[in-house]
Amino acid sequence: WGGPQKRYAARKFFIYTLVGSLLGLVALVGLILARSSLDGNQITFNMLDLVRNTIANGSPDYALQYWIFLGLFAGFAIKVPLFPFHTWLPLAHVEAPTAGSVLLAGVLLKLGTYGFLRLCLPLLPEATVQIGIPLVCTLSIIGIIYGALCALAQDDIKKLVAYSSVSHLGFCMLGLFSLNAEGITGSVLQMVNHGLSTGMLFLIVGMVYDRYHSRSLKEMGGLASKLKLIGFFMVFACMSSAGLPGLNGFVGEFLCLAGIWKIHPIYTIWAAVGVL
Repeated sequence: WGGPQKRYAARKFFIYTLVGSLLGLVALVGLILARSSLDGNQITFNMLDLVRNTIANGSPDYALQYWIFLGLFAGFAIKVPLFPFHTWLPLAHVEAPTAGSVLLAGVLLKLGTYGFLRLCLPLLPEATVQIGIPLVCTLSIIGIIYGALCALAQDDIKKLVAYSSVSHLGFCMLGLFSLNAEGITGSVLQMVNHGLSTGMLFLIVGMVYDRYHSRSLKEMGGLASKLKLIGFFMVFACMSSAGLPGLNGFVGEFLCLAGIWKIHPIYTIWAAVGVL
């Protein structure tokens, strides 16, 4: 199901996510084995037990954490997706049917950020601080600005929403790797908010396409005068996505920026450019 390039989009998505997931799986098995040697040869996959054991018995050696973090990073960065691992996303969004785009935006992309939150942050603390903060924050900033500029250049309205999605996920990752209460709270909130506002935008784009049989912005002049209700909800969803105070996007983005301001004000300034 989907657009004319659906097979190419599906193949590209499959290869990206398969390679990333395999690397992530190998790293995860390595992490479990490293933990078992520290925890009296007890093997457990329970995340709460793993966190408790990390607090009680310490973390694996930094060199081992380094490689485990990079393996998990490969898997989760593709799912987020972080720049430059994002190239599968615009194509998959554009070629997928409306329901597929909504599931991608609302569910799949959150698995990457959730993986970082539940595995990398609590179980690999030294690697998260030493590698994670500079690497992830830098890629997030690039993704925020690059995604926003790519969105500005689009004529296809669905591709525009897809690139804005890349930009918004950069805020989630920035908040997460600020490693403080404001940033992590904002990141989790923004995961939910992004799923709602971007999912809503994809649904509206699907409704417009059913009526216009085109996604070109050049052919949509005067849309609100013809489709008043859809026009109203499109503006509402766009304002939410842009982070208008009073709507859901504002709180998450503000907390993410407040969190990263505490550790790297310069990152906050660059991220704020993405909002504009």
